[in-house]
Amino acid sequence: MKLLDSLPVKIALMGVLAMMMLIPLAMVQGQITDRQNAASASREDVAASWGRSQTLTGPVLEFSYDVEAVDQKQEKSMKRETAVVYPRSLDYDIDLPTQILHRSIYDIMVYGAEVVATGDFVIPPVYGEKELKGQTISVGISDLRGIDGRVEITLGEQSYSFHSGSGASLSEPVGLDKSLMDGKAVIPFRLSYRVKGSSSLMVRPYGETTEVKMHSNCPDPSFTGDFLPSEREVSEEGFTARWSVSEINRGKPDDTSFGVNLLQGVTQYQKSMRSAKYGILVILLVFIAGLAVELVGKKRINLVQYLVIGFSLVLFYALVLSFSEFMSFSLAYALAAMMTVAALFGYFRGILRDRSAWLLTALVALAYLLSYVLLQMETYAFLAGTLVLFALLVGIMYLTRGLNREEGELKTTESH
Repeated sequence: MKLLDSLPVKIALMGVLAMMMLIPLAMVQGQITDRQNAASASREDVAASWGRSQTLTGPVLEFSYDVEAVDQKQEKSMKRETAVVYPRSLDYDIDLPTQILHRSIYDIMVYGAEVVATGDFVIPPVYGEKELKGQTISVGISDLRGIDGRVEITLGEQSYSFHSGSGASLSEPVGLDKSLMDGKAVIPFRLSYRVKGSSSLMVRPYGETTEVKMHSNCPDPSFTGDFLPSEREVSEEGFTARWSVSEINRGKPDDTSFGVNLLQGVTQYQKSMRSAKYGILVILLVFIAGLAVELVGKKRINLVQYLVIGFSLVLFYALVLSFSEFMSFSLAYALAAMMTVAALFGYFRGILRDRSAWLLTALVALAYLLSYVLLQMETYAFLAGTLVLFALLVGIMYLTRGLNREEGELKTTESH
């Protein structure tokens, strides 16, 4: 028993207990990961039915014609080739309203985009000189299951509705007069459709000049891709953005895309995981405070009681996780903190039976408050956490500064 009363031995054993707490903390973090994976699976199920991330391309004109080919035996044959004509100008106006769908206890953000693309074609005269075997206009939508309603285009004076598609492309035969294929005639178009999707909406800049205007009620956009918006405005009510890309800087149109990722804010699972990562810091703070109470107040807290305190602090993070699936993270954190602080206050009162129980309880509440503040500090969280650890080290140095003196006094007393 005297061995356990030795301060260095008790500090060492408390350190072992603190390290042991990493095991249940890892179990809680594993549970957070499992719940996050379950939420991702639900999101994938909804996306499979509603519509996945969408990438919009086109429209483009495709001309097929026969050319004479000579094989290795010098035998002549006709070979079918297809040429693609991209728009001279291409302007997108995209209205991107989002909504939240519910699957079990999970919320999934989806959208139904109203897309209007206008512009014009100028067809090189070389195609007017060929005997064309087919003319089609094509539009690309990466997940055709997301098409909601008709896809219609007005090309020149003719209107068409797309009736067939394969892979990620819709195509429709057209009949342009060869008089329009002189390299001078401007053929305007207007394409309109509604497409459903989730996670992101991207656009490929198929025009010689491509302008994209996008507006949405999503308050947390992440602009991504090869080009960022030249203009943007983001508020709690949503965002508006405009891109302007020319063929000079876009490279191959099929190798270039830009757009927006629609973020659903930081999920409760991300916040719970970040919170749990501060768990060992909270445990160390409380253990050191308990040791300080023992030294200053001449009280005794045995190792089993420290173990119970440690498990109570770990259970807090499981409470946060379970509550946050049914309410906001802030409310879940506050409720779990109040329950844990109240339980530990009663336990401290039973152990210490004086005002030091209030001091320890206040420190637990302060530790949870500090942890919550660190969660809100995305940019400076690491700096603040490092400063807290430094302050913790200074506290340990202060508490242990007189150990050699106490041991010396003890040996002097025993010698007498």
